[in-house]
Amino acid sequence: MTDSKQTEFVPLAIGVMALSFMMGMVGRLAFENFPNLVIPLGTEFDWSRSTVASIYSMGGLVTGLTGPLVGTMFDRLGPRNVYGIAVLAAGLGLLISGIATNIWHFYFSISLLIGFGVACSGNVPNSALASRWFRKQIPLALAIIYSSLGAGTLLGLSISQVLIEHYGWRNAQFSLGLGVLAILIILVFLPWKRISAGRNDLEAPKTSTISTPTVNWTVTKALKTTYFWGLASVFFFTGSGMFSVIIQAVTYMIETGFPPIEASVKLGLIGIFIPIGMLGAGYLALKIGLFWTAMLTYVFTIASVICLWLLSEVDSVLPLWGFIVLFGLSMGSRGPMIGSIAARIFHGPTFGSIYGSVAVGGGLGMANGSYFSGVIYDITQNYHAVFTFSIICLVIGASPFILNKTIRAQT
Repeated sequence: MTDSKQTEFVPLAIGVMALSFMMGMVGRLAFENFPNLVIPLGTEFDWSRSTVASIYSMGGLVTGLTGPLVGTMFDRLGPRNVYGIAVLAAGLGLLISGIATNIWHFYFSISLLIGFGVACSGNVPNSALASRWFRKQIPLALAIIYSSLGAGTLLGLSISQVLIEHYGWRNAQFSLGLGVLAILIILVFLPWKRISAGRNDLEAPKTSTISTPTVNWTVTKALKTTYFWGLASVFFFTGSGMFSVIIQAVTYMIETGFPPIEASVKLGLIGIFIPIGMLGAGYLALKIGLFWTAMLTYVFTIASVICLWLLSEVDSVLPLWGFIVLFGLSMGSRGPMIGSIAARIFHGPTFGSIYGSVAVGGGLGMANGSYFSGVIYDITQNYHAVFTFSIICLVIGASPFILNKTIRAQT
């Protein structure tokens, strides 16, 4: 047993956490630059907003649906192979998208390859690897790792828009692809045997609420529980609400009068606040509990959508900064909470597969939100219904924290 006051943030564990952060950042950089392509692709190919959004939507679908596969791959093949596949898939996807001339080329390169690369470098393998190195302090560890979403989003949006402005969107994709593939050089020289082994002296966290017997968890057993579906629905509806806004934000800001580079950089600035929000959520979870922290993050997100909505209604940039700060502070903050709750409930040798199945909800939510926001815009030709759709999804996404007793017990 580990001393209750002993930190789990030992040097090697910190190194593993840094590796997971880097991989999460690389995957997001490859995928989250897509909002910059909405106008170029629509203009060059004369596609509707929903058609362009479907590329991003299908990528989210691939990321979500392959979560169980990635979890199984991680359990059986280890992090070295999964992370290597992630870099190859994302890098090749970016390169191929740079020479794409047909919609199915983008479905193959961005939706399939990059979408799978995100799954292989994202929350499923990173949570599974973190669970081998952290137990009592896993909420903080996951908060730090998941903040890679912000770094990847900021870098992806900013770098790609600068490249697009100077060299065109095709060369931008090609340059990003070469940069991603260069990560393979780092992966080759890492001590993978030690990284994969983890620690065997971790103390299980104690909860002051419901005491449940130890279960030899499998995916089949997990699927029969209401709390599995509760966690998955948090991912789905929250993802729907978040990504219905993200896919439209750059184009929306351009249509309200912002230059393209400024619009992309402004959206990218959200990434600065994501680590602050995740670490702040981790701190608050220790002080006021996961439940109230989760509720606060939903209040922030809904308020941020309202701020963005007001941008076209008022002659002021204050709503824009309200959106940037509040959306950034809350974006992704539910991920570490769900990962922590899942690790406590389903901890064991098949956690990667189980958490991968839970994370399907996130991919489906990303696909649902990004695609239907495009459909809603095509039908209404305005953003009012898009923002309303987002807020409704966010309210539903918060409900499992309130309604599911087992999830509540872990908060």
